Amino acid sequence: MRTRHTPRRRTDRSVGTFTRIGVFSVRHRRAVVVGWLAVAIVMGAFARGLEGRLGQGGFDVPGSDSNRVATLLASRFEGQSTATALVVVQSSSLAVTSPPFRATLAGIVRRVSATPGVAGVQSLLSTAGPTFVSPDRHTTYLVAALRGSQNRQLLTAARVQANAARGVPAAFRVDTGGGPAFYNRLTDISKADLTRAETVSFPVTLAVLLIAFSSLVAAGIPVLLALLSLIVTLGALYFLAGVLGMSVYVTNTASIIGIGVGIDYALFVVTRFREELRRGREVPDAVVASIATSGRAVALSGTTVALALAGMFLIDMEAFRSMAIGSMAVVAVAVIAALTLLPAVLSYVGPAVDRLAIPLVTARPRADGRGMWHRWAMGIMRRPWTFALASLTVLVLLAAPLLSIRLGQSGPRILPPAEGPRVATQELAAAFGPGVTGPVEILVRTPGDAASPAGLAAVQRLVERLRADPQAARIEALTTLVPRATLATYQALYAHGPAAVPPALRPAAASLADWNHGARISLVVVQTRSAPESAPAEAFVKRLRADEVPAAGLAGRALVGGTTAFDVDLENDVAHHLPIVVGSVLALSFLLLVSAFRSLFLPLKAIVMNMLSVGAAYGIIVAVFQWGWLSHLLRFTPDGTIEVFVPLFLFSMLFGLSMDYEVFLMSRIREEWVRTGDNELAVARGLEGSGRTITSAALVMVTVFAAFASSRLIIFKELGLGLAVAVAVDATIVRTVLVPAVMKLMGRWNWWMPRWLDRALPSIGLEAEAGDRQAGGR
Repeated sequence: MRTRHTPRRRTDRSVGTFTRIGVFSVRHRRAVVVGWLAVAIVMGAFARGLEGRLGQGGFDVPGSDSNRVATLLASRFEGQSTATALVVVQSSSLAVTSPPFRATLAGIVRRVSATPGVAGVQSLLSTAGPTFVSPDRHTTYLVAALRGSQNRQLLTAARVQANAARGVPAAFRVDTGGGPAFYNRLTDISKADLTRAETVSFPVTLAVLLIAFSSLVAAGIPVLLALLSLIVTLGALYFLAGVLGMSVYVTNTASIIGIGVGIDYALFVVTRFREELRRGREVPDAVVASIATSGRAVALSGTTVALALAGMFLIDMEAFRSMAIGSMAVVAVAVIAALTLLPAVLSYVGPAVDRLAIPLVTARPRADGRGMWHRWAMGIMRRPWTFALASLTVLVLLAAPLLSIRLGQSGPRILPPAEGPRVATQELAAAFGPGVTGPVEILVRTPGDAASPAGLAAVQRLVERLRADPQAARIEALTTLVPRATLATYQALYAHGPAAVPPALRPAAASLADWNHGARISLVVVQTRSAPESAPAEAFVKRLRADEVPAAGLAGRALVGGTTAFDVDLENDVAHHLPIVVGSVLALSFLLLVSAFRSLFLPLKAIVMNMLSVGAAYGIIVAVFQWGWLSHLLRFTPDGTIEVFVPLFLFSMLFGLSMDYEVFLMSRIREEWVRTGDNELAVARGLEGSGRTITSAALVMVTVFAAFASSRLIIFKELGLGLAVAVAVDATIVRTVLVPAVMKLMGRWNWWMPRWLDRALPSIGLEAEAGDRQAGGR
């Protein structure tokens, strides 16, 4: 039995706004088109210089212990930095101690030391320490401390790699690793993969649009609009990058989001324009009616997407802010282009939008509105409980792996196997132990001088605690330089200051305290038995902070830093902010949708269903990238974790994009509800009017995201696959099955809203009012 109800009409302050936009764009179409082209040309010129203004890091956690350690090492310790380039030198035929090997090593040290941005170099030649010689005596390495900003460190690492390998004899192999070298290659590969993904996705996207529109003109307009929006956005980011620190990842996220939403928004407006033409409207009337209906939905959809992406601003990291700014900017430009440039172009194109028809078999909309999607919706609503429960079962099963999610950092293993930083890491791990590539660094504020008896005693207490920990493979401190020496021996050794230390020990001692800045801080370096990004290494850092440092009497006086500590701090920061981001986005989205839908249930339904789509995407990426399903097909080696920032970024993107389809579907359903007051008929006609467009738009999105899933980097594989799966699930199971079933079950309660709340909230009408539909070219 159908539920009928006479909907309450209300005066909407925004009535006429979108009509006026459409009328303006039609009447001043030449100025609008020329203006947009001029802006695109200018912004395109500036977009070429964007890369030079972007930073290559951006994942520091301000205020964290690891960040404070990095700052203190760079500012107070001569030649020390947590950012290091590790140059591995190997020869299968020559021993490290042989004259030819030492001569080659000396040349490498000389070239690396002369590289701008290198603060100092430690090697076998400077320390004569056995720790720089592998057990088989065929491998050594040097540590180049890098100074400057994170961006400068990455650029310096690339120069170190080139200088170290220059002119090396054929008997030697030289590879450069370390964090900066890794992130530098990560950036280069991401740029190349972005270009390749765009090259692959655009032809496939055009093919999808050709199938959806059966016309080359209609299919080409959304693609051109998306490209133009992206160009303008990248040009605008050039200026923003001059004021704000921005990460290089802004181009990746802007491209992923921009291509998808730019095509989607244009697709919905063009589809409505063709529909209005088929109803017999004149071109100006059809354009204005399209903007007053689909354009209104585009504006609301863009607002919800931007709102979801804005959640990333709650994370105080340059990389997250950059991704949020880039994504929000491209969404804003795409919305503005769809509301102004697109109607101007359509007014020029007119009926020619259907020209250059492609002879494909496509379903033409039926004149009586009872086409395939109408019949589909009615079939779902005849058995709503069956379809609702079946849909929910599938979504819960897809999301189930999420319960076992484990966040982490993959490190150099995410690079392709032949990449230098990954090779160097593997060589170092094999020759010197996994922990050598990212030692734990502990800064101790000593009572008095670092070399004083009290200062040495404080360090020695910590060293003794560390020696008892099975994860500590090697310890360097002021009280470890002489094997089996007592504390009294060290107190006598440093009694007359660092200048009196024996020459053989002086280089090592020089790097273990801030001698030139008051000698108030002592450095303890710990090489772990596990790789820096591994779970045992992270557990060691947590144990240090929680147990070992306080037990040594250094609570509040010691900071734990280094690669592993940075990973722990990043994971903690993201885990702390994720509930805040999710809660804020859900609350603000609910208020926005209540104002738009004039209902309490529909926004709640939209949020719950979006979360189901997000949960399904999370479950799939856990099954694939953490458990290893389909790893051979996607060409990667699973390491048992999900990259730490992926869930937060995926939520922000997926919640916004999923809301796209909800807004477009509900705009059509509410339009029919206002017209007929029949809940069941409104659902069927709404799905008939938007079902094909939603599935086409989703197929475009899936195509774009799947292209990014083919990246050589696991990070972008995770993002691409997660986005593709979520959009596919949302546009099929959720929007075309679960929504009709649930709306049938709720009946008139779909549209219930307390009168006091209805009066209190601003109205953001989804459907065009009568005046909007008839405005035409007035």
